[in-house]
Amino acid sequence: MEEDKMGTIERHVLANRRTVIKGLGAGAFALAAPAILRSAQAQSKEVVYATWGGSWEDAMRKVWFDPFAQQTGIKVKTIQGPDYGKIRAMVRAGKTEWDVVEVNPDFQWVGPREGLLEKLDFNIIKTEDLIKGEELITEYSVPGGFWSRVLVYNTKKFPTGSHPKSFVEFWDVKKFPGKRVLYAKANGGALEAALLADGVHRDKLYPLDVDRALKSLDKIKDHVLWYETNAQAVQYMQDELGVLALMSDGRAKFAIEKGAPIAIEFQDSQLTWTSLIVPKNPPNKENAMRLINHMSSVEGQRLIGNEFTYGLVTPKAYALLPPGRADALTNGPKQQGKTILMNERWWGDNQPSVQDKMNAWRLL
Repeated sequence: MEEDKMGTIERHVLANRRTVIKGLGAGAFALAAPAILRSAQAQSKEVVYATWGGSWEDAMRKVWFDPFAQQTGIKVKTIQGPDYGKIRAMVRAGKTEWDVVEVNPDFQWVGPREGLLEKLDFNIIKTEDLIKGEELITEYSVPGGFWSRVLVYNTKKFPTGSHPKSFVEFWDVKKFPGKRVLYAKANGGALEAALLADGVHRDKLYPLDVDRALKSLDKIKDHVLWYETNAQAVQYMQDELGVLALMSDGRAKFAIEKGAPIAIEFQDSQLTWTSLIVPKNPPNKENAMRLINHMSSVEGQRLIGNEFTYGLVTPKAYALLPPGRADALTNGPKQQGKTILMNERWWGDNQPSVQDKMNAWRLL
């Protein structure tokens, strides 16, 4: 199953990179913007977008939100911290404040199960150019972008070539001494990494053997710095408190650009995606659908691909990038065959119970 899903993504990206696509410049994008986008001017003049913030928010503002406002007259207001608990509280109180939320894909199953999400309007959101693949598009969500958790190492401690190249070596504290930086959330990749370190084949990770993963983590428990936010992971590595980390590729690349003494090993990187969802009864429902369509269009994806390093959700957009740019993106040509696609549906079904077990283990 995982190989089939991975193959779908790779085939679409690589096939479309070989296709020369013409006539989709910025001018064509403005002309092609559906009339339904412009009709929003007669309605609400705002849409509220909940984001993880940081350099990602800056990129979205530049190439998506400000141009959308110019085209439609609809201002995009951003809120940082798309917390699931906040979505639950707002919806259940009948006081939804957000229109579009970027979430981890487990929530595209959790949200509908709890009655928290609106079905997307696919008369407004066009999906014909979106990447095809099981579970990537649902009635309640579309993919926002691909990203990976990657093995990151301190280049002073381990010069390139001498660094760990697998999670088996990541777990080897004698050969590679120093603190490891791992995400405290159960679905933050540490359990998958622990199983890989314990010899589980990448195609046999799911359903996760959580007890085995925690036993594997026991081996390095005293050598782990746990982080609660991506910014905290970056800080640990910038300050050289940790020498190895499993962290977001986007945050790692940003830190490298800012001069942090770190580099990325892409082998066995954990490929996942963001999902765009609309909470139940949002204040600006139609505007939310229009913004999602704007972001996921081929031209919108081309623009974000030039500005940020997340993988694109419209494969045709890869062929519109400048030569070599695709290599810098998540799931670009240089990473093909190295990534492991996370089973986010399994996490949607199991995250709370696994989190409880992981929290209890950390207290032992």
